[in-house]
Amino acid sequence: MAEVTQFMTTLFLSLLRYIIILFICYGITAFIFPYLLRMMQESNLQKPNFREELIPSEAGMIFVVLLPLTIGIGMFLKVKSFTTLNAILFLFVVIGMGFLGLLDDLIGTNEHKGFRGHFKALLKEKRLTSGGFKAIFGAVIAMVFSLATASLMNAHWNLWVILINFILVVLSANTINLFDLRPGRAGKVFLVGFILILAFSKDFENYMGLFLPLLAIVLYYLPFDLKAKVMMGDVGSNILGATLGVMMAWMLTDFSKIIAATLLIILQLLAEKYSFTKIIEKYRWLKKFDNWGRGEN
Repeated sequence: MAEVTQFMTTLFLSLLRYIIILFICYGITAFIFPYLLRMMQESNLQKPNFREELIPSEAGMIFVVLLPLTIGIGMFLKVKSFTTLNAILFLFVVIGMGFLGLLDDLIGTNEHKGFRGHFKALLKEKRLTSGGFKAIFGAVIAMVFSLATASLMNAHWNLWVILINFILVVLSANTINLFDLRPGRAGKVFLVGFILILAFSKDFENYMGLFLPLLAIVLYYLPFDLKAKVMMGDVGSNILGATLGVMMAWMLTDFSKIIAATLLIILQLLAEKYSFTKIIEKYRWLKKFDNWGRGEN
């Protein structure tokens, strides 16, 4: 009986910490976000939306700004997943990917699109585009993460572990970016991916808390994006995608990783030939989900 009581107490305290983190992160986001938007407006970090209204175009910076702070709070509360090297490794990935996305947002052009376009410019034209730079050094970040993860798992020379985790992180970051073409779409895809990963997770307790701050930030941010009041930019979509990649690398079984990697590869190939927007418009249920929250039919 005493063991059951101790287990229930431990479980309750663990859940309580998670709930506290969610509410604290949501509250901090609500406090800081207006100041960030004003800063972007005053710095002219704005682009026209589909209504030709100038709106903040790098609102995804809220993820970069708040994640170090919120993870620090998790460390202070001694939540299990925050008190390991994994927290530092996660920060390394999201801040690195966010920086690359911001760089592409600020100096990138639409002259070249997709992996094929950027690498064609590099190999045939001897030009390094901002998208090519993002792809190359995003791959470097993903490889460092994969090597570090293998080391933490005591699988230093396990090429399978290194390769599959590399594919998940590098392709996930790009996949969310592919969907960031309509208000709120990237955020919805992130939330769907987040839920699916939790549903198939093999290690919920050890890692879940680490990703709750980003979930809280997204839940506050998403209504602004859906109403076309802000754009997250590549800085935001890169971070959301990379987070899903890290979650899959740490929380899924090998079989689930193979399925996820296969789906990600298929999406990259489809994006080179087809428009995701046209595909979504073709299927009523996808269109309805895509329009949900925008006030559109």
